[in-house]
Amino acid sequence: MNIKLLLSVILSCLPWGMLLADQKEDVKMQINKIKKSTQYIYAESTASSEEEARNYAEEKLYEEINAWVATQKRIKKSSNLVVNNTKELWSTLSMPRGNNMFRFFIYLKKSDIIPTDNVVIISNTNLPPVEETIHASIPEAIKTIAPLTEYADMAAKIKELKTEEKIKSYSRYASLNNPEKCYLVIYNREGKIVAILTPGIKRRNIKNNKADGIENYSGCGAIGIEL
Repeated sequence: MNIKLLLSVILSCLPWGMLLADQKEDVKMQINKIKKSTQYIYAESTASSEEEARNYAEEKLYEEINAWVATQKRIKKSSNLVVNNTKELWSTLSMPRGNNMFRFFIYLKKSDIIPTDNVVIISNTNLPPVEETIHASIPEAIKTIAPLTEYADMAAKIKELKTEEKIKSYSRYASLNNPEKCYLVIYNREGKIVAILTPGIKRRNIKNNKADGIENYSGCGAIGIEL
C-alpha cells in the first residue's frame, strides 16, 4: 500500500551549551518506556551522522505506519493521512576507538494518525488579532530574553532568572515533561536565537507575532522555560 503522509515533525533539541548536559540515560529510559507501550508506532536507526540516522529512522517510520494502517479497517482505504505530533529522541553513542555514532528514535501515538478523505479545513475567523493578544500577555521574564540574539547570552540570562526565582524551571526540549506549558527558545547550529514560541499546542512566535511551531525549525535546538 502506498500511503501519502503529511508529516508534522516536533523536533528535540541539540545537546549544546551549559544547559544541555549529557542525558543519555534519560533518553534511553524514555525510549524503553515507549517501546513497551502499545499506544505508539516507532522506528530507530544508528549511523555515523545525525542526518543519516534521522533519514533512515524516518524511512522506517513510514514503513511501520503503512504496515499498521493496513490492519486498521477504519482508515486503511484512505489514500491520504495526516500524521500529527511526531516526536524525536536522539543521542550519541560512544564506540570503540573513539568513534561516535548517532542513535535516532522517532515515534508517534497511533491515535494521531488521521484519514483526510472528505475533510474540509476552514480558518477560524473568530480569533482576535495577534497584536491584541500576544504583546499584552508576554511575561516580564520572557521579555528580558526576547531581545537576545546569542545562545550564550540567553543561557546566562535563563540561569540568572532561575536563581532569582522568576522562572520555575528550564530544560532541553526532549527532557520536558509538559512541553505545551513552556515557552520555547529556538536556536540554530551557529548559536543564534531564531525564534521564541509561546506555550500551547498552537504556538506563536513572539518575535513576529505569527503562528509558528517547533516543526518549522529542523536542525535547531530548543530550551523550554516554564514560568
